[in-house]
Amino acid sequence: FLTKTGSFEESVLNGRLEPVSTVHGFKAELGASGSFVPRHLVVPVTVFFYTLGDNDKVSSPYLGHINLGKKGYNVPKTGTVQVTLSNPLGTVVKMFVIMYDLSDMPPNSQTFIRQRTLYMPTNCKDENLEWGPKWLRYLIHLRFMSSKSGRIYLHSDIRMIIFRKSDLDTATALGIDMSYELRSFTHMPNNPKYSPRK
Repeated sequence: FLTKTGSFEESVLNGRLEPVSTVHGFKAELGASGSFVPRHLVVPVTVFFYTLGDNDKVSSPYLGHINLGKKGYNVPKTGTVQVTLSNPLGTVVKMFVIMYDLSDMPPNSQTFIRQRTLYMPTNCKDENLEWGPKWLRYLIHLRFMSSKSGRIYLHSDIRMIIFRKSDLDTATALGIDMSYELRSFTHMPNNPKYSPRK
């Protein structure tokens, strides 16, 4: 599953995969907290639907894209970003909560933080994460930059991948008899952690 989802993930995030349809009307509430609390924004989300192979039952993942414009969104150096995605009916699809610490970020630099939520066996310990079946359910990709004066902003855009399939059905169909849970993993570049802004 991971090879397929891994390459799908990169292709979608980098715009290399052609969507089958585009849907407007989704919205997201964007907020942050830390040493100060910036004003929450409600922003439109453009959603691009994709198909994985010919099998409709497998899944129909979609990418939610938020354009942050030239100004970006000023956030504390350390804290939490919260993005709540709602569909055109106003129903909450997913609330992403991402904790971060960019207190060592030099001025005029940039980085990203990506959080994946996997559907995976409950008894899977951190050291054997490579083992066993797991499915990507949610992903959010945040880009951060620092100004000359060292203020931190979310910039350019926010991208979210949502998989809508029923995992229980998938696990049952494969004859897997174990309990599952959703677990989130957050990572950012580490070598180098920050790169100079172009």
